[in-house]
Amino acid sequence: KTATGVDWVGYFDLLALAGNTYGAAFIMFIGFYQIAVINILTGIFVDSALKLAVPDRDARALSLKKDDEAAREELFVLLSEIDTMNTGIINVEDFAHNLKKKNGKLQAQMTLLGLPVDGAAGFFRVVSVLCGDESMSNEEEANIEAFVECCLRLKGTASNLHLQCVAGDLVHISVMLQEQMELCEMLAEKLEQQ
Repeated sequence: KTATGVDWVGYFDLLALAGNTYGAAFIMFIGFYQIAVINILTGIFVDSALKLAVPDRDARALSLKKDDEAAREELFVLLSEIDTMNTGIINVEDFAHNLKKKNGKLQAQMTLLGLPVDGAAGFFRVVSVLCGDESMSNEEEANIEAFVECCLRLKGTASNLHLQCVAGDLVHISVMLQEQMELCEMLAEKLEQQ
């Protein structure tokens, strides 16, 4: 009984009289029909449930923000442990040493941030330069808070927006270099005239 309410046994009995092959084909048809209906209904319910289970945009944004805060706090704590004198500053040697420790907490946290550190000194210097903060006076030392913020800005993959920003910066640098070249040429001409 599916739609009409008529029992299928009567139809089976009629087909069985024509031969066992017809009876077996009818049973296979009924089995296929039942499985198809169950699959369609299950698909509808599962699809509706999945649509309802997807968090809305605000919930996803809040979750991402919480994850970033947790990562920031964890990295800050790990880097603060490096700062044995509680100055708020770490240096490249201590960073490299702690990155190689056997417990691997700092290495694991950096990898979780999407920042696998192959060369600790090179990574430290790149982050120091990229941050361009006054609190990072040189490439050998870094303010822990600024270093954490820079690391968090570097996590993940580069998007098209990031690439366009870099391209814009390169154009700006090119214009500045051209202006400096013109100024140098002008000064060279004046020196030659004297």
